[in-house]
Amino acid sequence: MIRRVLVAYNADWLVTDVRANSDVVAMAVGVRSALEKRGFSAELLAVSGEDVCEVVQRVRGHRPDLVFNLCESLLRDARHEPVLPALLDLYGIAYTGSAPLALGTALRKSRTKELMRARGVPTPEAVAIAPGDPADAALTLGFPVIVKPGREDASIGIEAGSVVRTPEALADRVRRVHDEFHQEALVERFIDGRELYVTVLGNGAASRALPIHEIDFAHLPAALPRIVTYNGKWSEEHEEYVGTKPVLALLTPEQQRRCEAAARAALAAVGVRDYGRCDIRLTADDTPYVIDVNPNCDISEDAGVARAARAAGLDYPALIASIAEAALVRSAADPEAQ
Repeated sequence: MIRRVLVAYNADWLVTDVRANSDVVAMAVGVRSALEKRGFSAELLAVSGEDVCEVVQRVRGHRPDLVFNLCESLLRDARHEPVLPALLDLYGIAYTGSAPLALGTALRKSRTKELMRARGVPTPEAVAIAPGDPADAALTLGFPVIVKPGREDASIGIEAGSVVRTPEALADRVRRVHDEFHQEALVERFIDGRELYVTVLGNGAASRALPIHEIDFAHLPAALPRIVTYNGKWSEEHEEYVGTKPVLALLTPEQQRRCEAAARAALAAVGVRDYGRCDIRLTADDTPYVIDVNPNCDISEDAGVARAARAAGLDYPALIASIAEAALVRSAADPEAQ
């Protein structure tokens, strides 16, 4: 039996998002093509915040076996990322990826860290500073620290100057986050170490960790901190982009075991399912500190998850099909927890 899949993507994208509309559509088209190559029947479904309820009614009429959820925001606001999954849950429609609670939790970095600490997952100490509050509460962390917007991803708001070493620089950077992003600033103890990316596919005993990648900072100017900035991730002509290249990580078996265990524990703490990625800082004493959890990570063909899959011997159609199969198996096993 040919299984029918609707590939849902956000038609109203973020104003500050790194992706233009053409990139969002290209990813959806790539996922559809990958599914078709693996024997699925796949159609595209554009979703906007203006007509999301109407779209869900169309989905109900279509009666797909699965919605492949690529919606990262609605009404140009990432806080609405959980809306479509919540509506699909309401009508018992199976979809790929994490449930609304996990997606909403991951959007709040301070909440994510609280969950990880409660589960014993190693993560850097941090303090959230609400807009209008002084940065003094973060002085207990010591220096250096890194200051991030509390509700952004894709390295938005991360610059070389985000790593600060004095109270004055801390206060200035926190103020910048408040003024520019109108949200809390997360001040986190800066971990000096290797930056690693761990992707996990599947659920429970059927899950697998893909080969770990790391950022090679060898060509980054010596004066710059070893972090992945917005320019380092997206501005191809920038020196920070040239100096932050993903490569296959060379790890000892014990280092790999520790990093995979930390990633699995972090993903479980947030409730991530089907697929997810953790960003980790590995220190000189081989302690893996989880610095970010990504339940709806970029799965376009040229992104990090696909790169890790290729290193594991999975081509792009096999990667996308494995995500769809994991969601179908999970939904069949527990229909009330779509």
